[in-house]
Amino acid sequence: MGVREVRSSAGPSVMNGWQGGLTAAETFGPGPLEPDTIAAWRQRNSDKIAGLPAPPDLWEGYPTGPPLHYRTLADIDDSPPGELLIGMFEHGPNLAYGGPGIGKGMSAAAWIVEFQALGLEVAIYDAERRPQEWARRVQGLSGDRTRVVYIAPEDLGPRLASQPLWESAPSIGEIIRVAGVDLLIVDSILPAVGVGEERLRSAAEVPYLYVQALDALGIPSISLGHPPKGQPEGEPFGSMAWTAAMRMTWLGARAEGEAHRVRWRPRKRNERGHIAGVLLSFEYDEDGRPCSSIREDDEEDTRGRLMLMLKNGARSVADMADELLEDEEFPTADKLDRVKERIGRTLRRMARDGSVLRDGPATGRNVRWRLQWER
Repeated sequence: MGVREVRSSAGPSVMNGWQGGLTAAETFGPGPLEPDTIAAWRQRNSDKIAGLPAPPDLWEGYPTGPPLHYRTLADIDDSPPGELLIGMFEHGPNLAYGGPGIGKGMSAAAWIVEFQALGLEVAIYDAERRPQEWARRVQGLSGDRTRVVYIAPEDLGPRLASQPLWESAPSIGEIIRVAGVDLLIVDSILPAVGVGEERLRSAAEVPYLYVQALDALGIPSISLGHPPKGQPEGEPFGSMAWTAAMRMTWLGARAEGEAHRVRWRPRKRNERGHIAGVLLSFEYDEDGRPCSSIREDDEEDTRGRLMLMLKNGARSVADMADELLEDEEFPTADKLDRVKERIGRTLRRMARDGSVLRDGPATGRNVRWRLQWER
């Protein structure tokens, strides 16, 4: 059926309190109005404007407007969304955020290696200005550094070096087009935006300006960010707008134990059903440089550990959470809650496929779980 055209024929209606000497734009606000509409309005309101001074530019600001358009949903492609990149990321702006020190940069380096295995070329916009860290990460995880484009704010010239990303994005776009880049990683949102963290939380327009700039690049992107201080499960920068603006959002957290392991779970998944969480494990050489990373299905990892814990009899979620955290000297209450939530979520999925059952009539915190074939 295609796009339909509607001819704009009227602007705002007459406002109360007409004052002589004002232009139509000043009186009514933005247009447009058609010439015949203007004539009809003057005829209908001749008694109101009689004798009032009307400057020569009375109707300035109301040229004939452009045609308006609309479509129906039948005119829009309804083919299913493409596969997620490396099973995690949409073909648009993505957000990966987590608390300080959990391993966001290491995770991004591991993803770069996975992208390269798919033949994708990656660029890093390093607003934090830490080139050596990125070089060590990618090299240590056996990535090809010659295939990673590195852009620092200074590479955009003195005028744009301190500007927010929505101002510098066109120049970043020129670089990625010339370099043949397929995906952009931004490290990280706070310095890339160049405004205080309070504005990131309170100014609702900032996430959308940021995401629109990334959308205009025409390639997938992953932006790194963090939750508010003291709220590891909170919204990015304390604002739901950052989650809403992105196509896909992942929340990262350090896994239990002494090893460097990062759990990533989807926080927002437009149009997607269940997406399994991801567990990344990192190892380091004696000199402190990373030397390997292992990616696992986080749900499968948790499932396997629960099966082992339940093999000797029924147990509660709290009991199993304590065992998972036994290697940590002072686990925080937030971390304990996150572990309990993950265990409960995995047990419910195991119950649906018949692997576990509730043991006895207890409910709430007193519920105990056992293996299906225990009895």
